[in-house]
Amino acid sequence: MKTLSVLPLVILGTIVGAVIGVALVMLETLPEQASAQAAGIDNLYSAFLFVSGIIFGIVVLVMLVALFRFRARPNDTRDGSNLHGVTWLEVVWTAIPFVLVLAVAFFSWNLLNDNDVSAAAAKDCQSIHITGYQCGGKYTYLNDGIGIKDSPELVVPVNVPIAFDITTMDVMHSFWVPAWRLQMGATPAQTNYTSATPSKIGEFDIVCAFLCGVGHTQMNSAVEGALVSKVRVVSQADFDKWVAETKAAAA
Repeated sequence: MKTLSVLPLVILGTIVGAVIGVALVMLETLPEQASAQAAGIDNLYSAFLFVSGIIFGIVVLVMLVALFRFRARPNDTRDGSNLHGVTWLEVVWTAIPFVLVLAVAFFSWNLLNDNDVSAAAAKDCQSIHITGYQCGGKYTYLNDGIGIKDSPELVVPVNVPIAFDITTMDVMHSFWVPAWRLQMGATPAQTNYTSATPSKIGEFDIVCAFLCGVGHTQMNSAVEGALVSKVRVVSQADFDKWVAETKAAAA
């Protein structure tokens, strides 16, 4: 009976997969980092990508060798051997994915929780309520002394933690700023929370990642004819000036 030595293939697959993982990480396909939370999220993403490359290398190499080694020869119409399960192998291929999923859940939860707490608990945190609708969004600044309600534009000061609470009037949306690595769903009759600390001055895209009906393709500030504007990150002095001008215009 044909046999297949798995261990050498696993070792070779690990080496090949590690090379693939390093190549994937070095491609640098992620957008620029523009928040204090972005670096940690990118590091976690790179670690997951590297491990995925190793798994890919092992699985594909073993599969290709098995397909070649155990393929049916021409004119061979016999049934294959009736093999029973190998207990230790079943335990291994159940335990390893279980541990990997637990590790992904633990490190992801820990990172996201730290990001949330660090911003929401900051002394000078900026609080902003986001209301989505089909198709657009408006922003209400909740801090005392600002008093801006239903602004069509999101303007925030740099290096100031921002706590967002997000809801929607009708259809589901998501509030996503790729450069901040921030995405949170907007659900009718439910308030969701997230936070970020912008670290770069400039204009950054806002994208809706949920299919929200007619006009969804324009719920992306990067496209022509967008129904949402980019988020503007400015200095504290420019933010104070924008607040004063916006309140004067509203009055």
